[in-house]
Amino acid sequence: MTDRYTYDPNTWPPALAGVVAGATGAIVAAIFGRILTEGVVEQPHGYTNSLTVVIVSLVLGWISGLLWRKLRVSNNASKTFSWTIAGAFFVTLAAVLLVDRTVLSSLAPYAVPLVAIIFITLGFFTPLLSRVTAPKWTAAIPLLLALATGIGLFL
Repeated sequence: MTDRYTYDPNTWPPALAGVVAGATGAIVAAIFGRILTEGVVEQPHGYTNSLTVVIVSLVLGWISGLLWRKLRVSNNASKTFSWTIAGAFFVTLAAVLLVDRTVLSSLAPYAVPLVAIIFITLGFFTPLLSRVTAPKWTAAIPLLLALATGIGLFL
């Protein structure tokens, strides 16, 4: 990927690309979270379910899209975006570990892998998907699949 930005009206808006990247991470994280709770770790709380994972991933995807929109025209946009996503990952990881030590005693074994999955997919796919020239309505497909996965695994 090059850091040279050229406006193309046919590409997806960055916020849409971020939401699709979040949907991709949501599908993988929700399935992986279900596998974790089936046999590896116990579910730490009622709020930690597949639907919550999907919603948080979609919101983080939207935020990463907005961030990419601001950074894509700057010098070293890819590097700056990658470092920002990495920093957000470590801040989120610190928050999960803090909550694990103070409020919910078994949150870290469940949440740390899911946080890693979501931030890795956001970091790779948001800039990549902002170059897609497919019709914008096709972005609804991964979004609906993510919501269906979250609801299906929740019930």
